[in-house]
Amino acid sequence: MDWNTLSTLLPTALSATLYTATQTMFLGRMIRKRPRAMPALRPWVSILKPVAGLDEGLRENLESFAELDYPAYEILFGVASADDPAIPVVQAFLAAHPGLSARLIRTAPPSAAVLNPKVAQLLDLTKQARGSVLVVSDANVRVPKTYLRGLVGELLRPGVGLVSSVIAGSDARSLGALLESAQLGAYVAPAVVSAHALGGRPITVGKSMAMRRVDLERVGGWESVAGVLAEDDVLGQRFDEMGFAVRLCLDPVENPTGRVSVLRTLERHTRWAKMRRSLVPLCFAFEPLLSPLLIASAVALIAPSTLAFRALGLALTLQIGAAFLGHTALRARNAALLAAMEPFRCAALFACWLLACAGRRVSWRGHAFTLARGSRLIPLTQEATLPESAGLSEG
Repeated sequence: MDWNTLSTLLPTALSATLYTATQTMFLGRMIRKRPRAMPALRPWVSILKPVAGLDEGLRENLESFAELDYPAYEILFGVASADDPAIPVVQAFLAAHPGLSARLIRTAPPSAAVLNPKVAQLLDLTKQARGSVLVVSDANVRVPKTYLRGLVGELLRPGVGLVSSVIAGSDARSLGALLESAQLGAYVAPAVVSAHALGGRPITVGKSMAMRRVDLERVGGWESVAGVLAEDDVLGQRFDEMGFAVRLCLDPVENPTGRVSVLRTLERHTRWAKMRRSLVPLCFAFEPLLSPLLIASAVALIAPSTLAFRALGLALTLQIGAAFLGHTALRARNAALLAAMEPFRCAALFACWLLACAGRRVSWRGHAFTLARGSRLIPLTQEATLPESAGLSEG
């Protein structure tokens, strides 16, 4: 094999090997999972739902929590603003289900001591909660009736301290929403599941996670993650460092994407990419290698040849096929359409990756920050006063 052939095939072959290994671990775990029976021990669960604005399909999302097949749970909705547009929707839900143990709570806004707006809400909701098990559930998720059965069952396994859910996009009705759902199913879910399968650094997704209140206090409580953007992942690392097992519930939780715009999707995933860069910069640097289609496209662009375009065709076939299997494993209703989005998804993901390389500023829930190492939040007004040793370098 001459040098031209080797230099054309090797980058794509390496990327395809890494991609295939990740997808195989993901599909293997999803295929082998079994329905979980109702746990014999059923602790009281407090579902903490921080609300901020009108999420896609909010009313339908809330309705999915009204009839969970678990005997002892309450739902605590938190809003930080009296004029939040989600309040009438939450109030209508409460009025429609008077027998449900649920209430709306006004939570404190973020402050100098608690920069993360979501954590500010979770602190107040936890104080009001009466459950020994706390389940954090974002307002933009929709769950099956067996939701608590799966989470609590996994949490009750010996040594487990924190459990999060696999997230799948659903109900996409715009191009931006299709990109969002495709990214969640073809990239985020496989990356999270394979990370847990490898047994190395666990990834915790805060859209849906469960823990015992006493264990949360042992690792430092919400206060320990009040100053970071990735409160979910950092909390997972704290549990891991304290000797707790951090697990993943493989029952998919839906994130309806609705009619979100392409711009909004790119903004969200650029913020997430910046967050990953601040948390695990080395892994972030190699993220493009997990897309053989992207690597093959780059090779064909830099050194076009018949062999390069054949490799590009094989990479495209591999990713579309694997994406279809992945979306099917996540029970996506439009798996074929989402798989067909792979070329567009890869281009959008790479654009977000490049933007994340270029800057550290993020905007979240109406607040602007600079991200330091470990996703530490620094209000933009404070950035100029910080020394270089504060962890703000681009490296």
